[in-house]
Amino acid sequence: MASRGLGLEQARRQRWLMGLAVAGLSVTVVVVAVTLWLSNTNKEVPVRLPPSPAADVHQQVSGYTFTRSNEGRTLFSVHAARTVAFQGGKNTVLEDVVVEFFGRQGSHHNILRTHHCQYNADSGNFVSPGRVELELNAESSELPGAGLQGKHTVYLETSKVSYRQQGSQAETDEPVKFRIGPATGTAAGLVYATSDGWLELKHQVAISMDQGRGHQPIRLTATSLRYDRNGGTVSLKGPVQVDQGGQHASADSARIALDDRNHVTQGVAEGNVQGRDTTGARNLEIEARRVQGDFDPASGQLRHLTAEDDVTCRSKSQTSVSRLGARRLDLDMGGVRAHPERGVVRGDVHLTVESEPVLKASGNAGAPLPGPEKKDLAASALRFSFRPDGKSLQDAVTEGTGTLLIKPGDPKVGERVITAGQLQMAFDARSRLEAMQGLKPTHVLFRPPASAPPGSVTQESTADHLDALFDTGTQTLREVKQSGNFEYRGGERQASSAEAHYDARSQNLLLLGHPQVWDATTRVRSQRVTFDTASDTATGEGQVQAVHLPASPTANSGRTAAENSAAPSPTNVLADRMVARRRTQMVHYEGHVRAWQGADVVESTALDIFRNERRLSSGSQVVTSYMCPAQRAIKGNAAPAGKDEMEPVTVSADSLDYLDQGRRAHYHGNVRMVTQDTTLQADRLDVFFAQGSSVEGSQVDRAEADGHVKVTQPGRQGLGNHGEYFAGPGKLILTGGPPSLFDAEKGSTTGQRLTFYTHDDRLDVDGGEKSPSLTEHRVAH
Repeated sequence: MASRGLGLEQARRQRWLMGLAVAGLSVTVVVVAVTLWLSNTNKEVPVRLPPSPAADVHQQVSGYTFTRSNEGRTLFSVHAARTVAFQGGKNTVLEDVVVEFFGRQGSHHNILRTHHCQYNADSGNFVSPGRVELELNAESSELPGAGLQGKHTVYLETSKVSYRQQGSQAETDEPVKFRIGPATGTAAGLVYATSDGWLELKHQVAISMDQGRGHQPIRLTATSLRYDRNGGTVSLKGPVQVDQGGQHASADSARIALDDRNHVTQGVAEGNVQGRDTTGARNLEIEARRVQGDFDPASGQLRHLTAEDDVTCRSKSQTSVSRLGARRLDLDMGGVRAHPERGVVRGDVHLTVESEPVLKASGNAGAPLPGPEKKDLAASALRFSFRPDGKSLQDAVTEGTGTLLIKPGDPKVGERVITAGQLQMAFDARSRLEAMQGLKPTHVLFRPPASAPPGSVTQESTADHLDALFDTGTQTLREVKQSGNFEYRGGERQASSAEAHYDARSQNLLLLGHPQVWDATTRVRSQRVTFDTASDTATGEGQVQAVHLPASPTANSGRTAAENSAAPSPTNVLADRMVARRRTQMVHYEGHVRAWQGADVVESTALDIFRNERRLSSGSQVVTSYMCPAQRAIKGNAAPAGKDEMEPVTVSADSLDYLDQGRRAHYHGNVRMVTQDTTLQADRLDVFFAQGSSVEGSQVDRAEADGHVKVTQPGRQGLGNHGEYFAGPGKLILTGGPPSLFDAEKGSTTGQRLTFYTHDDRLDVDGGEKSPSLTEHRVAH
């Protein structure tokens, strides 16, 4: 992936990384030390040898020839242009020497040439102190990247070669040069078992292979190399390194296996295996303790790649950095020219991606730029597949539970954690993550940022299914949709709905399908609910229905035990829209607001409830209805109508502010209070409620009015600057102005203080210092 595609693009380039670490080793090593060192197949035309001499040495006029046989099969034959001398009848000095080796089974034909050597016919040993040339012939297989087919000869050049018949080994410690087709190499020291068919380059092995015009040569180095024909293996001791331009692979050791037809079947690199590619737009690195490549013997193409133990893949570009960690990686290859088809990583899988943000001209000048967004995918196993051309990732699926941790670059945005029973990811043509699905159960965490205000809580949601979309340009999360039994929790606040949509840019979570929100004291239903996860605010829109339960009394509530024992009924609210802010514990209602508790009602265009302050406020056109004791006139005195008989009191104003502390409601602007037959108008009005009631169910005890106070009853009207109303006796006192009372039958009365009753005809007038006596004026009927 590209780092923008959750880092899995590196799997696309495993073909070269393993081909460099394994196929590259197999190509160069097998070509140099295996394939062409092997014996000719049955198709090879047998070498025509001179007639075998007797068991003792045969001397010919034209030179010297000696042949060693075993059970009638020629093992090797020594030819010399001339004989220089005999030493004690044992050692023979030969010049212009050609030695032919046919192997124990007589199945191959290799040639050694030297100008001068000493040969012991009895022991079969010889020593060549000067330059030695070797030609090793065999039929090569079609190897990956070798560009070699048919028969090729390996040419070697060295010196000071000694051959011992005992063990059938030719050996030297001198520098060795070799060449086969486009491949050339060097080493220090050589051992060749002519009969058993194994070869060892002792030290400082270096191989270079030309890849043709426009391609960098492949270079391989190793401490030593050994080919064992019987075991069909080539072994290299390290450090083993393969380089091609900006591509590099290394390991502590490597091993290549061949079948009985000399075709490569497997390559293994072990110990600190590393691969690196810096040739493209992305720098790729792979590390593991063991890497194995399995090849198709017929075509020589890499078909399967396995990396085991502490597998780490890194990918870096100008805008992103990716890191994949797992215990095992398996990659299937296909096609005439091998390319990745599908793969799986297993064991504590972690895929980490850091994506740099895209700079926007509309950003605030001088504002700090956001840092890189980090994503960490964790799973026990992850399967992935490539598009048919093998050049880009197509999809990836976790085996079992997968968790994606997103750390936004913006410090004002908290972490997002997405977990599902299975995560399914889809990528675009450039291997960039564009969509992700989560199967049941799904879980999303919204963690507050470090800069969040105190008291901010982690918000979480669950659902049966999840769909997420990513911005392919920045690889940042764009939106998340959860559906099926959606549930949400943020501190004490909870919610449920049929589905939910999260927008990463606005950090809003939208609930649709019969959403409802609740906490310990409130439950809200509406057509749609939106959570602003940044500000921890919930908004309900369309046919809002809310229920507020009375808060539990506290030890410092200031109420008596009898008052605390009362259990007020819940308050119901209807509105067009609601906004609830958890941090401030404030709920705002607007649009046709109607709240009621039993017979008590509040209607307004807007209403605010401050739960911490136990305060209710309305800023426009509020109408409230409460209850107070009903009054009747009994023989000229006002008395209660009955112990439990109540009558409504309606108050309207431009604004309302109610505070539970003190049990007072303050009205302001165009205030109008209406009882059964009395209307009180004023600029301001404070209504005090009887103790023992609550904000949801209040009973009027008294009221105080200020500013242009006007009291209207059938047949009479009172005016003053200040008025006091007492609900129990139905008494109303007017002061300031001075107060006056106009009676339709008796005329007007003024004084410093007027007291009259709303349910009978009594009137008390206090004239002040100039008229200290009180006059009771009874209005005749």
